[in-house]
Amino acid sequence: MAQIRITVDPDNILDRQLTELEQSQLPFAAAQAANNVAYEVRERWKRQAPRVFDRPTPLTVNAAMYRKVTKAQPYAEVFIRDEAFKGTPPSKYLVAEVEGGQRRRKGFERLLQSRGILSPTQFAVMGRGAQANQYGNVPAGQVTKILSQLGAQRDRYQNQTDVSRKRRRGKKNNRDGEYFVLTTRKGALRPGVYERIGQGSGVRSIFIFTNTAGYRPRYDIFGMAEDTWKKLMPFFLKRELEKAMLTARPLR
Repeated sequence: MAQIRITVDPDNILDRQLTELEQSQLPFAAAQAANNVAYEVRERWKRQAPRVFDRPTPLTVNAAMYRKVTKAQPYAEVFIRDEAFKGTPPSKYLVAEVEGGQRRRKGFERLLQSRGILSPTQFAVMGRGAQANQYGNVPAGQVTKILSQLGAQRDRYQNQTDVSRKRRRGKKNNRDGEYFVLTTRKGALRPGVYERIGQGSGVRSIFIFTNTAGYRPRYDIFGMAEDTWKKLMPFFLKRELEKAMLTARPLR
C-alpha cells in the first residue's frame, strides 16, 4: 500500500506577505505543522477503523503509523504498518479493504495448499458453524488444532499422529473437536473443513472453500489524509509560526 507524504508550500499556505523574520522561521514551523497533520491522520484512522471494519483487531486499529520530518526527509510520512509479531502485517491484508479486489491468502490457507487440501485457486472463508471470536474470526487456537489434525503444520512434530488421535478419541465421550475435509461436494455439504458433533453423524462447517474472496473498497485512507491536510494544515502552520516567532531572535 502506498505511503502518504504530508508536505507544505510555504509560499502560498498563509496567503499573505510574510516579514523577513517570519520567512526565517517558516521552514521550522512548516515541519512542525506537517508532523502535527501526520499525527492527526493516524489518530483519525484509529477513531474511524471501528466504524468501518467489523470488530477490527487492535493491529488493524493501530495500523496507521507516521514518521516525522527530518533534514534528509523534508516531509512527514503516514504509512500502514508492514510488520506483525504473528500473522499477516496490516500493509498486506488491508490493501483489498482500502483499494478493493481479491484479498491476499492467509497463512493457514497457504499451509492447506501445501498439503493439497486447498487448490491454488481457492480460499477458505468462515463457515456458518464456526464460533467467531471477539474480532469476528475463527479463533487461532481452533485453527491450530485443525492444521494439526490435517497434518498441515509447518513443523511436522506439531501434527497429530495416529497414536495421539486414538488417545484423544479414547478420552472423550463425543467427537467434538474432530475435524475432517471435503474436497468435493457431498450431498448438501460443500467443499471445506468440518467438525464432527457428538456421537452421531452431525457436523458443522468451520471453513468453506470458495474460488472468490474479494472486497469492495471500504475506506479511502488517501482521501481521508488529503481531507485532513486541507482542514488542518493552515491552522497548524499559523499556530507553529506564531510559537516560533515568540522565541525567535530579531534579525540584525
